[in-house]
Amino acid sequence: MSSRSRVRRATPEDLDEILALWVHYIRVHRANPAYRNMPPDALRKRRAVFERHILDEASEVFVVTGPDGSLEGMLSCFEEDNAPYFQPPKYARIQTPYVRPEARGHGHLRHLLDEAYRWARERELTEVRFYVSAMAEAANRLAEQHGFEAIAVIRRRPIEWNYPRSRSWDE
Repeated sequence: MSSRSRVRRATPEDLDEILALWVHYIRVHRANPAYRNMPPDALRKRRAVFERHILDEASEVFVVTGPDGSLEGMLSCFEEDNAPYFQPPKYARIQTPYVRPEARGHGHLRHLLDEAYRWARERELTEVRFYVSAMAEAANRLAEQHGFEAIAVIRRRPIEWNYPRSRSWDE
């Protein structure tokens, strides 16, 4: 990270720039099926989520600023309840990691991830889960370098009303 870049907690004044970063994030991940069919009001809803994460005590948005003070990257983290039959009962969820292409190669994502990890430790959480697109090769490499292990792969399929044609036991 350059001497003039720094990681800090986002403020409500950062919301417009954070939302602009999120739009870039969605464009980068447009091949991901999760981002193909977004509702018309997705930006408004996502802005509300970012605002809640900035203001809520159980969440945070971290940003990395460039030499001119503009935002070069971000990620969100928040406490999430685990399934009642798994331990720990709560964990830190880190998601939406994004650094502008022109700002990459300076360790920004690593510094954002380190800050989110510190945040989770300060909250006395005992586990951190880092949610990244399966297609985000650099973020997945970084996760592995930071000791994150893959615990699940989520796959999706839209419902097709003509599939399957009949129950196999009816044939």
